Amino acid sequence: MFRSGKFSRGRRDMVMINSSIEEMNRILRKKLSRKDYDDVCFKYGIDLTGDDGYMNFELTSDRLEIVSKYALANLIAEMLGFSVHRNSTISSKKLEVTVKKSERPFVNTLFVKLDKMIGGSIQELVEIQNKLDSTIGRNRKMAAIGIFDYDKLEFPITYSTRKKGDISFVPLGYNSEKRYDAVMLETKQGLEYGKLISGEPAVWTQKDGKIVSLPPVINADFCSVTNETKTLFVDITGTDRHAVNSVTNALAFNLQFFGSVEVVSPSYSSKDIDTGFSLQSEKFNLNQDNISSILGIEIPLKKVASILKAFDYEVHEDNGDSLIIVPPFYRQDIIHQVDIVDDVVRMFGINELPSSELRTYTVGSRLANYRAVENIRNLMIGSGYQELELNVLTNETIQFEKTGIPSSNYAPLIDIKSGDITMTRVNVLPEMLRFVSNNLNKRFPQNLFDIGYVVRKSDADVLFDNQLRLTIISCGKTANVSDIVTVVRRVLSDTFTDAKPSFVKDDDLDGFSKMMIKGRAGFINYNGQNIGIVGEVHPKVLNEFGLEMPASVAEIYLDRLGL
Repeated sequence: MFRSGKFSRGRRDMVMINSSIEEMNRILRKKLSRKDYDDVCFKYGIDLTGDDGYMNFELTSDRLEIVSKYALANLIAEMLGFSVHRNSTISSKKLEVTVKKSERPFVNTLFVKLDKMIGGSIQELVEIQNKLDSTIGRNRKMAAIGIFDYDKLEFPITYSTRKKGDISFVPLGYNSEKRYDAVMLETKQGLEYGKLISGEPAVWTQKDGKIVSLPPVINADFCSVTNETKTLFVDITGTDRHAVNSVTNALAFNLQFFGSVEVVSPSYSSKDIDTGFSLQSEKFNLNQDNISSILGIEIPLKKVASILKAFDYEVHEDNGDSLIIVPPFYRQDIIHQVDIVDDVVRMFGINELPSSELRTYTVGSRLANYRAVENIRNLMIGSGYQELELNVLTNETIQFEKTGIPSSNYAPLIDIKSGDITMTRVNVLPEMLRFVSNNLNKRFPQNLFDIGYVVRKSDADVLFDNQLRLTIISCGKTANVSDIVTVVRRVLSDTFTDAKPSFVKDDDLDGFSKMMIKGRAGFINYNGQNIGIVGEVHPKVLNEFGLEMPASVAEIYLDRLGL
């Protein structure tokens, strides 16, 4: 079984798959040239680099299931009009698997009968697991995969909590038994993922009470996968129901290239921990008007049906003037007819779309606030701060739960595909703290700033508007509010004529009060109005983000200054 292991944004946006031309041709069972790969990658929108017969495929995060050479080869084959070997039927299997409630309550399980002994494919399996753990699983926090040699397990097996003092087993890759604390302190996996267990751990145990696994950290060595393994038992555990189901879908698809996959439905001790996992996809109706309104041209429905069937869609005609489309179970990126038409035009060829004449001509120019914003940027850089471009999309845990900021006036997202992305940010400071927490291995102090927008409720017709913010953080041993105040005063006085900002201590702080140390924070006042907050972050909030050094911060509402 496996549970492996510049600044980073703490979020993966690309997946890289490396392969030689020879290896990819072997999987495809075709003799393609480098130009053939260049052409198909250009057509679909995949970045392809490398030379001397070696290729690096870089895929964007919309195709979450493409994490292996086999899944990529499947896409290439679809684009070229043929198929690769895959055990496409997924059935169900009955096994005695019980899941009891815990802090990591959501669990799916799979059984895989390999076409042959796993042999040299172990590394491929490890790469699939690691990529899904780090992407959809968010480094195992929201979902993590465990893979076991099925023949070494004694069923029934149970997933339940156990006191730390009662946990003792031989971890994967070791030859002696370790107690819980030793697993956390003496193994690489424990040091890296032990922090994900905040309360009483959940463990898998088999019929004789022997511990099989300690999710999401490490499994027992006795049930590890070897070159001779013929059958697999797979668990997907996590804290987010949607993430667990998404990982399960992507994993089941990739495992189909290794053998036959069967879904094992556990017996859940509580209804609220049932993941409701299903291989059923939502149906979509697609007609000529949908296609024409999106592309501006008409593509015959028969052609559309042919293209979608090549992409593994299920297609049915509806009275001859529209199509009923069922995406494959693993296509979690399909949430609208636009996504389906996107597949159609990729296969049809963007070059086949006719050009149209521009009907409106405009002359580009700088935005009205360009000079002021550029001046702020230069002043911050000159003060020794590094600029960031933080993501506008985030979630309630980061914005509210970890900071104590009241959850109000925010724009939630609909049709979300990841529990990590559920809303647009209403404040930038939480994202700054998350960024620093994802870069603890970098040199301190970390002096950073971001000039960007937040989205907040308003009286506008669209209910929300964008507000420009300057956000500053200084995190290090000597970070204090006085230094941030000095920087804010310099930036405002140099950017706005006769600006003399004052700093007023206050315990309200527009909802930031629980985030700041009382008496070490206040408003930034300019021309009689509050234009932001400044202060030192409370130790409780620092602990929530795993920060051990003090941090002083400021968030300035540039829109109140006319920007």
